[in-house]
Amino acid sequence: MLESDAPVTFNKGEHHFQTGLEVNDVLQRLVLPMTVTLQVTRRCNLRCIYCSEDAMIKEPTHAFLAGMIDKLQGVNRVIIAGGEPTLRKDLADIADELARKVNVVAMASNVVLMTPELASRLSRSLSYVDVTIDGKRETHNKIRGSYDQVLKGIHLLIDAGIEVSLVTVLLTDNEADVLDVCRLANELNAKKLKILTPIRKGRGANILSHGLETEDLAEVFERVKEAKAKNGWRTRVTLTDWEYVNEGHAILVHPNGDVVASPVPSEPGCVKLLGNLQNQELAEIWKSYPFRENHVNKYLEETLYVC
Repeated sequence: MLESDAPVTFNKGEHHFQTGLEVNDVLQRLVLPMTVTLQVTRRCNLRCIYCSEDAMIKEPTHAFLAGMIDKLQGVNRVIIAGGEPTLRKDLADIADELARKVNVVAMASNVVLMTPELASRLSRSLSYVDVTIDGKRETHNKIRGSYDQVLKGIHLLIDAGIEVSLVTVLLTDNEADVLDVCRLANELNAKKLKILTPIRKGRGANILSHGLETEDLAEVFERVKEAKAKNGWRTRVTLTDWEYVNEGHAILVHPNGDVVASPVPSEPGCVKLLGNLQNQELAEIWKSYPFRENHVNKYLEETLYVC
């Protein structure tokens, strides 16, 4: 399907999907997910207090991943994720192979291990990188660690010509820092800042008491919106409240090829197994995916706060 004929397109200038169609029309025309997250490893060099993917799965070989990538051909966007993808020595090759199959290749990384050489190699294939900053230095280091290395990695990406979006996971621990992260996003010329709340799985299930209620999230967004207008910040900001997004919006491919919907709090483990790319086609899995409407609404930002 040519991009001009696609029911949705990806706005590379603002890092979001867009369409001229109604959601029901998009649902009828989509033959593949709008976006898929490909987990290339579960190893990680940090230990974030809210990590939702701390359960180890055997790391796939490059040949195995190449087979998974073939099955993803035609998806509008694929996000390379982990664990921490920069722990793989073949990361740039993985990105190159994806770029031959899909429209937009992005990556979610803590960028602590980024080098000038790796950033230069990745610039051939990546449209952008999502990097998490959870507050000012002291706050971030309590939640994730390695603040200075993260900033260094971000600047290496920017120097290599790779665009950056920031992510912050909002907790009672860092609520007071949210405007500082907005300011930093603008200073870095980040295209987008995604404010999320913890997913109720992995270590994230152990810190539910640190989460904010719906009314608190709405208040935080209003504060961000007002500060953005007052200060003339350019970065597009979205805030996610899982109560509005509802279940199963994201489609993840685990390192073993399992395709799951996430987060699904009503299911054990907060995910729902949809199939496996070793023996199924993605279009087949998409047809039986029970959360298609939630997927489309979320990625068209219909169920997000946006400013």
